[in-house]
Amino acid sequence: MRILVTGAGGFAGRHAIAELTAHGHTVEAADLRPPAAGAGVTPHAFDMLDPSAVDALVRAARPDACLHLAGIAYVPAAASDPAHAFAINVIGVLHVLRALSDHARAARTLVVTSAEVYGAHPCPAPIREDEPFRPESLYGISKAAADEAARLFGKQMGLPVMTVRPGNHIGPGQSPSFVVPAFVRQLAAIRAGAAPVMRVGNLDSRRDFTDVRDVVRGYRLLLERGAPGAAYNLASGRQVRIGDILDRLQALLGVQPRIETDAARYRPANASPQLDTSRIRHDVGWAPSFDLDATLRAIVAAA
Repeated sequence: MRILVTGAGGFAGRHAIAELTAHGHTVEAADLRPPAAGAGVTPHAFDMLDPSAVDALVRAARPDACLHLAGIAYVPAAASDPAHAFAINVIGVLHVLRALSDHARAARTLVVTSAEVYGAHPCPAPIREDEPFRPESLYGISKAAADEAARLFGKQMGLPVMTVRPGNHIGPGQSPSFVVPAFVRQLAAIRAGAAPVMRVGNLDSRRDFTDVRDVVRGYRLLLERGAPGAAYNLASGRQVRIGDILDRLQALLGVQPRIETDAARYRPANASPQLDTSRIRHDVGWAPSFDLDATLRAIVAAA
């Protein structure tokens, strides 16, 4: 398939390109700052907030499928500029879907939202895709709106649109704005001679981390054979304490710094929601393949 990937220059976008081209697909790679051209990859610079630019992109690409990754992916960024986050995460989705409706109606489309749509859900069992949304951040609200808007637009316009709600994903090449690469950067600096002090937030929070390479494999499988109109959870099913991640990284890098709590980073302990992934497992045969230690080794090696 010829697959349009928006947000192709981002963390997940770069891994998605590698996954898609490795499995015989060609990629139309779109971003404000797209990646370089390569085998099976054609770059496109575009602004998702400019509907005429989005229309021109889709008209030129004529994709068989679309992986819509572009968006604000950092929770604090959405909190600091909510209007921009909503414009990108919601209005941008509608610009892309409108252009697909006009120029590539048969394109199988996967809109990536977030497990943050569920909030800290009180459900005692893992959360299924039909559970109500209870977002607890402006970022989560924007992603919930994007999820609902994408599926409703697809239904009304007769487009094969799916959404996927991934949990936290980590892997080589992630921005140090996120907790695991931030730990690695500090530990690497300490190993290189910096003062042996780690400044951290709340180490008792728990997260479900999925290797980004497993995440983008799930995206590929959904594009190939997911059910149009469906929503899919995607997560490893393994919750881990942030402090345990730090312990494993210290062992990998061979340093034992003094740990100090940074009030600016500290938040009350919480846990990401536990997601039921039976739908994606049943529909496309997805399951995580990387264990946490393998992922952490890859992050350290790439740092």
